[in-house]
Amino acid sequence: MRRSKKYLAVLAALGTGYLAGRYIKHHSKERISGPRYLIINADDFGLSDGVTEGIIKAWREGMVTSTSAMVNIEGAPQRIATAHQSYPTLPIGLHLNVTAGRPVLPPEQVPTLVDERGYFHDRFTVFQHLPHISLAELRAELNAQAELLLATGVEFDHIDYHQHLMVTHTPFYPLVTEMACKYGVPVRQPVPEYIYGQVRVKGASNGAVWQTALKFATQYPNLAVRLVPTFIPSTYKRQAAFLQAQGVKTTNWLIVSLYDKASVENLVSVIRQLPPGVSELVMHPGFVDEQLGALGGNYIQQRRHELAMLINPRVQDALREYNVTPVDFSFVAARSGDG
Repeated sequence: MRRSKKYLAVLAALGTGYLAGRYIKHHSKERISGPRYLIINADDFGLSDGVTEGIIKAWREGMVTSTSAMVNIEGAPQRIATAHQSYPTLPIGLHLNVTAGRPVLPPEQVPTLVDERGYFHDRFTVFQHLPHISLAELRAELNAQAELLLATGVEFDHIDYHQHLMVTHTPFYPLVTEMACKYGVPVRQPVPEYIYGQVRVKGASNGAVWQTALKFATQYPNLAVRLVPTFIPSTYKRQAAFLQAQGVKTTNWLIVSLYDKASVENLVSVIRQLPPGVSELVMHPGFVDEQLGALGGNYIQQRRHELAMLINPRVQDALREYNVTPVDFSFVAARSGDG
């Protein structure tokens, strides 16, 4: 009986989140008019030699207009520095990461962020530890990642977040805004576009974030009930409003619907459906190498499919056909107000 009540509580809480999302989708008064711009950002720059090389290829020969560096992974600072020296015009952002690899700081300085081996909790187990993570330790680690990226010679042009955790657990988000103000850069839009439903991809789900959260809810129902208020879409909307109030710039839309759904047809469909304003499409292209395989994770072969998609000439044709202008985050930084 007690277990049944726990699961009912989880379902009720998740239902509240779903209804909040539906309300936002159908009742949001935000309407943006005008031309359409697209940032295609390749996450995980520096993760491995193959991923780094693949992103460079997708930028030089394909559709990628921007990337973001995961600087804490072993060997990443060297890979990033070498790539930046060879391709200094490649726009690079900071990919904040607290769910993969080891922290930049010594583990003993950030004990609430790591497991007994000194590694970050992964994207599934981290939810169990969220209530106990020290914001002071998290702030110190995130700033250490920023300073390490700067030390490679990269002056990063925006901030985004690995696996969306900095957004998913909303008490963390003010630290992102704090860093954006400190370094004077735009940040990734916190509200995924699927909440509004203007861009639809056949067979796509609402992203890996929600799949992870649901898996966690079935394993830790009591904790899930306490955390759900920090996950619901209306809370994400407040994050976006907080960005605006702090004067931090971001895109109008964040599109993650091609995750694990990479095909030329799907990308052309996304381009056709883009709403007016500036959209960021998050991608993860790369060559598959031994380093990537050794890191583990469940997104490996998909990276080569994304790379092939992003260098396909049909996609370039679609941009011209649907009158979409490719840009990077320097365009966002230069915008004034909502223009």
